[in-house]
Amino acid sequence: MLVPVAGSLGDALSRKNLIVLALLLWSTATFLSGLVGGFALLLGFRALTGTGEAFYYPAANSMISDYHGQPTRALAMGVHQTSVYLGIIVSGTLAGYIGQKYGWRWAFLSFGVAGILLALVAWRLLREPGRGQSDLAEIPTAAVAPQQLPLWNRIVESFHSPTALVFMAAFMGMKLVDAAYLTWMPTLLYRKFSMTLAGAGFHATFWHHAGAMLGVLLGGRTADRLALRTRVSRPAVQVAGLLLGAPFIFLLGWSDSIGTVLASLGLFGVFRGLYDSNLFASLYEVVRPEARATATGIMIAVAFLGGGCSPLLIGWLSGRTNLGLALAGTSAFYVAAGLLIWFDCRLWFHRDAARMRAAAFGVVKNVQPKFT
Repeated sequence: MLVPVAGSLGDALSRKNLIVLALLLWSTATFLSGLVGGFALLLGFRALTGTGEAFYYPAANSMISDYHGQPTRALAMGVHQTSVYLGIIVSGTLAGYIGQKYGWRWAFLSFGVAGILLALVAWRLLREPGRGQSDLAEIPTAAVAPQQLPLWNRIVESFHSPTALVFMAAFMGMKLVDAAYLTWMPTLLYRKFSMTLAGAGFHATFWHHAGAMLGVLLGGRTADRLALRTRVSRPAVQVAGLLLGAPFIFLLGWSDSIGTVLASLGLFGVFRGLYDSNLFASLYEVVRPEARATATGIMIAVAFLGGGCSPLLIGWLSGRTNLGLALAGTSAFYVAAGLLIWFDCRLWFHRDAARMRAAAFGVVKNVQPKFT
Protein backbone atom coordinates (compact mmCIF):
# COMPACT_ATOMS: atom_id res chain seq x y z
CA MET A 1 0.00 0.00 0.00
CA LEU A 2 2.97 2.35 0.54
CA VAL A 3 4.39 1.90 -2.95
CA PRO A 4 2.43 4.83 -4.52
CA VAL A 5 3.66 7.10 -1.72
CA ALA A 6 7.20 5.84 -2.24
CA GLY A 7 6.88 6.42 -5.98
CA SER A 8 5.70 10.00 -5.53
CA LEU A 9 8.67 10.71 -3.24
CA GLY A 10 10.96 9.19 -5.85
CA ASP A 11 9.96 11.96 -8.26
CA ALA A 12 10.25 14.73 -5.65
CA LEU A 13 13.36 13.81 -3.63
CA SER A 14 16.82 12.39 -4.22
CA ARG A 15 16.45 8.83 -5.47
CA LYS A 16 19.90 7.94 -4.17
CA ASN A 17 18.87 8.95 -0.65
CA LEU A 18 15.63 6.98 -0.90
CA ILE A 19 17.45 3.86 -2.08
CA VAL A 20 20.00 4.07 0.74
CA LEU A 21 17.33 4.76 3.37
CA ALA A 22 15.21 1.88 2.06
CA LEU A 23 18.19 -0.48 2.32
CA LEU A 24 18.93 0.72 5.85
CA LEU A 25 15.29 0.41 6.92
CA TRP A 26 14.67 -3.14 5.71
CA SER A 27 18.13 -4.34 6.76
CA THR A 28 17.81 -2.89 10.25
CA ALA A 29 14.31 -4.38 10.56
CA THR A 30 15.69 -7.74 9.42
CA PHE A 31 18.51 -7.55 11.98
CA LEU A 32 16.12 -6.63 14.80
CA SER A 33 13.85 -9.53 13.82
CA GLY A 34 16.61 -11.81 15.08
CA LEU A 35 16.58 -10.18 18.51
CA VAL A 36 12.86 -10.18 19.32
CA GLY A 37 11.34 -12.22 22.11
CA GLY A 38 7.71 -12.29 20.98
CA PHE A 39 5.48 -12.69 17.96
CA ALA A 40 4.06 -9.13 17.99
CA LEU A 41 7.50 -7.53 17.66
CA LEU A 42 8.54 -10.02 14.99
CA LEU A 43 5.41 -9.20 12.98
CA GLY A 44 6.08 -5.49 13.33
CA PHE A 45 9.66 -5.74 12.14
CA ARG A 46 8.64 -7.91 9.18
CA ALA A 47 6.13 -5.20 8.24
CA LEU A 48 8.93 -2.63 8.37
CA THR A 49 10.94 -4.82 6.01
CA GLY A 50 8.12 -4.56 3.47
CA THR A 51 8.03 -0.79 3.98
CA GLY A 52 11.70 -0.52 3.09
CA GLU A 53 11.22 -2.63 -0.04
CA ALA A 54 8.31 -0.42 -1.13
CA PHE A 55 10.53 2.67 -1.12
CA TYR A 56 13.32 1.01 -3.05
CA TYR A 57 11.84 -0.22 -6.33
CA PRO A 58 10.25 2.92 -7.87
CA ALA A 59 13.32 5.06 -7.16
CA ALA A 60 15.72 2.40 -8.44
CA ASN A 61 13.94 1.86 -11.77
CA SER A 62 13.51 5.58 -12.35
CA MET A 63 17.23 6.10 -11.75
CA ILE A 64 18.18 3.25 -14.11
CA SER A 65 16.03 4.79 -16.86
CA ASP A 66 17.98 8.06 -16.57
CA TYR A 67 21.32 6.31 -16.87
CA HIS A 68 20.26 4.06 -19.77
CA GLY A 69 18.58 5.13 -23.01
CA GLN A 70 17.15 3.05 -25.83
CA PRO A 71 20.29 0.98 -26.62
CA THR A 72 20.64 -0.42 -23.08
CA ARG A 73 17.58 0.42 -20.95
CA ALA A 74 15.73 -2.90 -20.90
CA LEU A 75 18.91 -4.93 -20.49
CA ALA A 76 19.98 -2.74 -17.56
CA MET A 77 16.57 -3.17 -15.94
CA GLY A 78 16.77 -6.89 -16.73
CA VAL A 79 20.12 -7.22 -14.96
CA HIS A 80 18.56 -5.40 -12.01
CA GLN A 81 15.58 -7.77 -12.09
CA THR A 82 17.80 -10.85 -12.01
CA SER A 83 18.65 -9.91 -8.42
CA VAL A 84 15.02 -10.66 -7.50
CA TYR A 85 15.14 -14.12 -9.05
CA LEU A 86 18.61 -14.90 -7.72
CA GLY A 87 17.62 -13.64 -4.29
CA ILE A 88 14.64 -16.00 -4.16
CA ILE A 89 16.82 -18.97 -5.09
CA VAL A 90 19.85 -18.17 -2.92
CA SER A 91 18.30 -16.54 0.14
CA GLY A 92 15.94 -19.40 0.91
CA THR A 93 18.72 -21.97 0.64
CA LEU A 94 21.25 -19.90 2.56
CA ALA A 95 18.79 -18.86 5.26
CA GLY A 96 17.76 -22.49 5.70
CA TYR A 97 21.38 -23.57 6.06
CA ILE A 98 22.19 -20.84 8.60
CA GLY A 99 18.99 -21.52 10.52
CA GLN A 100 19.61 -25.24 10.65
CA LYS A 101 23.27 -24.94 11.68
CA TYR A 102 23.18 -21.91 13.99
CA GLY A 103 19.51 -21.18 14.72
CA TRP A 104 16.85 -19.03 13.05
CA ARG A 105 17.95 -15.83 14.79
CA TRP A 106 21.34 -15.93 13.07
CA ALA A 107 19.67 -16.03 9.65
CA PHE A 108 17.98 -12.68 10.37
CA LEU A 109 21.10 -11.21 11.98
CA SER A 110 23.38 -12.23 9.09
CA PHE A 111 21.15 -10.87 6.35
CA GLY A 112 20.54 -7.69 8.33
CA VAL A 113 24.25 -6.94 8.74
CA ALA A 114 24.90 -7.69 5.05
CA GLY A 115 22.14 -5.26 4.03
CA ILE A 116 23.43 -2.48 6.26
CA LEU A 117 26.91 -2.86 4.76
CA LEU A 118 25.40 -2.78 1.26
CA ALA A 119 23.58 0.46 2.13
CA LEU A 120 26.90 2.05 3.07
CA VAL A 121 28.41 0.92 -0.24
CA ALA A 122 25.39 2.35 -2.13
CA TRP A 123 25.77 5.67 -0.30
CA ARG A 124 29.39 5.83 -1.36
CA LEU A 125 29.05 4.75 -4.99
CA LEU A 126 25.61 5.80 -6.26
CA ARG A 127 25.34 9.08 -8.18
CA GLU A 128 22.04 10.86 -8.83
CA PRO A 129 21.47 11.36 -12.61
CA GLY A 130 19.49 14.23 -14.09
CA ARG A 131 15.81 13.56 -14.76
CA GLY A 132 15.44 12.42 -18.35
CA GLN A 133 19.15 12.81 -19.13
CA SER A 134 19.34 9.62 -21.21
CA ASP A 135 16.27 10.63 -23.23
CA LEU A 136 17.61 14.15 -23.81
CA ALA A 137 20.89 12.74 -25.10
CA GLU A 138 18.98 10.90 -27.85
CA ILE A 139 16.70 13.80 -28.90
CA PRO A 140 18.67 16.43 -30.83
CA THR A 141 15.45 18.36 -31.51
CA ALA A 142 14.45 18.62 -27.84
CA ALA A 143 13.18 22.11 -27.11
CA VAL A 144 12.82 21.76 -23.32
CA ALA A 145 14.31 19.73 -20.47
CA PRO A 146 12.15 17.85 -17.95
CA GLN A 147 10.95 19.94 -15.01
CA GLN A 148 9.62 18.74 -11.67
CA LEU A 149 5.84 18.26 -11.76
CA PRO A 150 3.40 18.83 -8.87
CA LEU A 151 2.11 15.66 -7.23
CA TRP A 152 -1.34 15.82 -8.81
CA ASN A 153 0.16 16.22 -12.28
CA ARG A 154 2.35 13.16 -11.72
CA ILE A 155 -0.68 11.11 -10.67
CA VAL A 156 -2.63 12.31 -13.72
CA GLU A 157 0.34 11.45 -15.94
CA SER A 158 0.26 7.88 -14.62
CA PHE A 159 -3.36 7.41 -15.76
CA HIS A 160 -3.44 9.81 -18.69
CA SER A 161 -2.82 7.45 -21.60
CA PRO A 162 -4.69 4.30 -22.62
CA THR A 163 -1.32 2.57 -23.02
CA ALA A 164 -0.34 3.15 -19.38
CA LEU A 165 -3.70 1.75 -18.26
CA VAL A 166 -3.25 -1.29 -20.51
CA PHE A 167 0.20 -1.95 -19.07
CA MET A 168 -1.22 -1.76 -15.53
CA ALA A 169 -4.05 -4.15 -16.38
CA ALA A 170 -1.65 -6.60 -18.08
CA PHE A 171 0.70 -6.49 -15.09
CA MET A 172 -2.25 -7.32 -12.84
CA GLY A 173 -3.02 -10.33 -15.05
CA MET A 174 0.58 -11.46 -14.79
CA LYS A 175 0.57 -11.08 -10.99
CA LEU A 176 -2.65 -13.13 -10.76
CA VAL A 177 -0.69 -16.02 -12.25
CA ASP A 178 2.50 -15.29 -10.31
CA ALA A 179 0.79 -15.17 -6.89
CA ALA A 180 -1.15 -18.37 -7.60
CA TYR A 181 2.00 -20.17 -8.77
CA LEU A 182 4.13 -19.05 -5.80
CA THR A 183 1.45 -20.04 -3.30
CA TRP A 184 0.21 -23.34 -4.69
CA MET A 185 2.93 -24.90 -6.88
CA PRO A 186 4.86 -26.48 -3.97
CA THR A 187 1.58 -27.98 -2.71
CA LEU A 188 0.82 -29.40 -6.16
CA LEU A 189 4.25 -31.05 -6.40
CA TYR A 190 3.88 -32.44 -2.87
CA ARG A 191 0.39 -33.87 -3.47
CA LYS A 192 0.64 -35.00 -7.08
CA PHE A 193 4.18 -36.35 -7.22
CA SER A 194 4.74 -37.27 -3.56
CA MET A 195 7.75 -35.02 -3.20
CA THR A 196 9.08 -34.09 0.22
CA LEU A 197 8.12 -30.60 1.38
CA ALA A 198 11.73 -29.45 0.99
CA GLY A 199 11.97 -30.97 -2.49
CA ALA A 200 8.66 -29.46 -3.57
CA GLY A 201 9.74 -26.03 -2.38
CA PHE A 202 13.05 -26.26 -4.21
CA HIS A 203 11.69 -27.50 -7.54
CA ALA A 204 8.77 -25.05 -7.52
CA THR A 205 11.09 -22.05 -7.23
CA PHE A 206 14.46 -23.05 -8.71
CA TRP A 207 13.52 -24.05 -12.27
CA HIS A 208 11.12 -21.17 -12.76
CA HIS A 209 13.42 -18.44 -11.47
CA ALA A 210 16.50 -19.88 -13.19
CA GLY A 211 14.55 -19.73 -16.46
CA ALA A 212 13.38 -16.21 -15.66
CA MET A 213 16.98 -15.05 -15.22
CA LEU A 214 17.75 -16.25 -18.74
CA GLY A 215 14.56 -14.81 -20.19
CA VAL A 216 14.90 -11.36 -18.68
CA LEU A 217 18.42 -10.93 -20.10
CA LEU A 218 17.40 -12.29 -23.51
CA GLY A 219 14.28 -10.12 -23.63
CA GLY A 220 16.12 -7.00 -22.53
CA ARG A 221 18.86 -7.39 -25.11
CA THR A 222 16.42 -8.21 -27.91
CA ALA A 223 14.11 -5.28 -27.18
CA ASP A 224 17.00 -2.81 -26.88
CA ARG A 225 18.35 -3.80 -30.27
CA LEU A 226 14.97 -3.57 -31.95
CA ALA A 227 14.08 -0.33 -30.12
CA LEU A 228 16.68 1.50 -32.19
CA ARG A 229 14.32 0.93 -35.13
CA THR A 230 10.93 0.96 -33.42
CA ARG A 231 10.14 1.41 -29.75
CA VAL A 232 7.05 -0.74 -30.07
CA SER A 233 9.53 -3.61 -29.85
CA ARG A 234 9.38 -3.28 -26.07
CA PRO A 235 5.70 -4.15 -25.63
CA ALA A 236 6.02 -6.58 -28.55
CA VAL A 237 8.58 -8.60 -26.57
CA GLN A 238 6.15 -8.56 -23.65
CA VAL A 239 3.38 -9.89 -25.89
CA ALA A 240 5.67 -12.73 -26.98
CA GLY A 241 6.51 -13.57 -23.37
CA LEU A 242 2.87 -13.71 -22.29
CA LEU A 243 1.45 -15.63 -25.23
CA LEU A 244 4.35 -18.10 -25.48
CA GLY A 245 4.39 -18.63 -21.72
CA ALA A 246 0.67 -19.47 -21.44
CA PRO A 247 0.91 -23.07 -22.78
CA PHE A 248 3.57 -23.94 -20.21
CA ILE A 249 1.47 -22.55 -17.36
CA PHE A 250 -1.30 -24.84 -18.56
CA LEU A 251 1.04 -27.86 -18.77
CA LEU A 252 2.54 -27.43 -15.30
CA GLY A 253 -0.94 -27.80 -13.83
CA TRP A 254 -2.35 -30.33 -16.31
CA SER A 255 0.46 -32.82 -16.99
CA ASP A 256 0.91 -36.04 -15.02
CA SER A 257 4.59 -36.31 -16.03
CA ILE A 258 7.06 -34.87 -13.53
CA GLY A 259 9.57 -34.27 -16.35
CA THR A 260 7.01 -32.27 -18.32
CA VAL A 261 6.03 -30.26 -15.25
CA LEU A 262 9.62 -29.35 -14.37
CA ALA A 263 10.41 -28.46 -17.99
CA SER A 264 7.23 -26.35 -18.09
CA LEU A 265 8.30 -24.55 -14.92
CA GLY A 266 11.60 -23.64 -16.56
CA LEU A 267 10.06 -22.50 -19.86
CA PHE A 268 7.30 -20.62 -18.04
CA GLY A 269 10.16 -18.83 -16.28
CA VAL A 270 11.96 -18.02 -19.55
CA PHE A 271 8.87 -16.41 -21.06
CA ARG A 272 7.95 -14.70 -17.80
CA GLY A 273 11.44 -13.17 -17.99
CA LEU A 274 10.74 -11.90 -21.53
CA TYR A 275 7.70 -10.07 -20.16
CA ASP A 276 9.50 -8.74 -17.08
CA SER A 277 12.45 -7.47 -19.13
CA ASN A 278 10.41 -4.58 -20.52
CA LEU A 279 7.87 -4.16 -17.75
CA PHE A 280 8.95 -0.63 -16.88
CA ALA A 281 10.94 0.14 -20.03
CA SER A 282 7.63 -0.08 -21.94
CA LEU A 283 5.79 2.04 -19.37
CA TYR A 284 8.47 4.74 -19.56
CA GLU A 285 7.85 5.13 -23.30
CA VAL A 286 4.51 6.77 -22.46
CA VAL A 287 5.27 8.39 -19.07
CA ARG A 288 7.33 11.54 -18.65
CA PRO A 289 10.68 11.24 -16.81
CA GLU A 290 9.39 13.56 -14.08
CA ALA A 291 6.60 11.09 -13.21
CA ARG A 292 8.21 7.70 -13.76
CA ALA A 293 8.77 6.78 -10.11
CA THR A 294 5.17 7.77 -9.32
CA ALA A 295 3.83 5.72 -12.22
CA THR A 296 6.01 2.76 -11.17
CA GLY A 297 4.63 2.88 -7.64
CA ILE A 298 1.03 3.09 -8.82
CA MET A 299 1.50 0.27 -11.33
CA ILE A 300 3.04 -2.02 -8.69
CA ALA A 301 0.28 -1.24 -6.18
CA VAL A 302 -2.52 -1.88 -8.69
CA ALA A 303 -0.97 -5.17 -9.82
CA PHE A 304 -0.23 -6.53 -6.36
CA LEU A 305 -3.58 -5.53 -4.88
CA GLY A 306 -5.47 -7.08 -7.79
CA GLY A 307 -3.20 -10.09 -8.22
CA GLY A 308 -3.10 -10.86 -4.52
CA CYS A 309 -6.58 -12.37 -4.60
CA SER A 310 -5.61 -15.26 -6.88
CA PRO A 311 -4.35 -17.65 -4.15
CA LEU A 312 -7.80 -17.49 -2.52
CA LEU A 313 -9.46 -18.04 -5.89
CA ILE A 314 -7.25 -21.04 -6.66
CA GLY A 315 -7.91 -22.49 -3.21
CA TRP A 316 -11.65 -22.16 -3.75
CA LEU A 317 -11.48 -23.68 -7.25
CA SER A 318 -9.27 -26.57 -6.16
CA GLY A 319 -11.91 -27.58 -3.63
CA ARG A 320 -14.46 -27.86 -6.44
CA THR A 321 -12.26 -29.33 -9.20
CA ASN A 322 -8.60 -30.11 -8.42
CA LEU A 323 -5.52 -28.03 -7.76
CA GLY A 324 -3.76 -28.88 -11.02
CA LEU A 325 -6.75 -27.88 -13.14
CA ALA A 326 -7.18 -24.66 -11.18
CA LEU A 327 -3.53 -23.69 -11.74
CA ALA A 328 -3.71 -24.65 -15.42
CA GLY A 329 -6.69 -22.33 -15.81
CA THR A 330 -4.61 -19.30 -14.78
CA SER A 331 -2.94 -19.49 -18.21
CA ALA A 332 -6.02 -17.63 -19.48
CA PHE A 333 -4.80 -14.51 -17.65
CA TYR A 334 -1.53 -14.63 -19.59
CA VAL A 335 -3.41 -14.92 -22.88
CA ALA A 336 -5.74 -12.05 -21.98
CA ALA A 337 -2.85 -9.82 -20.89
CA GLY A 338 -0.86 -10.59 -24.05
CA LEU A 339 -3.79 -9.84 -26.35
CA LEU A 340 -4.52 -6.63 -24.46
CA ILE A 341 -1.00 -5.32 -25.04
CA TRP A 342 -1.10 -6.49 -28.68
CA PHE A 343 -4.26 -4.47 -29.33
CA ASP A 344 -2.71 -1.46 -27.61
CA CYS A 345 0.31 -1.70 -29.93
CA ARG A 346 -2.09 -1.54 -32.85
CA LEU A 347 -4.27 1.28 -31.53
CA TRP A 348 -2.62 3.63 -29.04
CA PHE A 349 1.07 3.02 -28.35
CA HIS A 350 2.59 5.23 -31.06
CA ARG A 351 0.21 8.10 -30.33
CA ASP A 352 0.82 7.92 -26.57
CA ALA A 353 4.61 7.73 -27.00
CA ALA A 354 4.54 10.78 -29.28
CA ARG A 355 2.40 12.69 -26.77
CA MET A 356 4.88 11.96 -24.00
CA ARG A 357 7.83 13.16 -26.06
CA ALA A 358 5.99 16.34 -27.03
CA ALA A 359 4.96 17.08 -23.44
CA ALA A 360 8.31 16.26 -21.83
CA PHE A 361 10.80 17.47 -24.45
CA GLY A 362 8.86 19.68 -26.85
CA VAL A 363 9.28 17.13 -29.66
CA VAL A 364 6.34 17.43 -32.04
CA LYS A 365 7.19 14.77 -34.61
CA ASN A 366 7.74 11.14 -33.77
CA VAL A 367 8.07 8.88 -36.78
CA GLN A 368 7.75 5.21 -35.85
CA PRO A 369 6.89 2.22 -38.05
CA LYS A 370 3.60 0.48 -37.28
CA PHE A 371 3.48 -2.75 -35.32
CA THR A 372 2.24 -5.56 -37.56
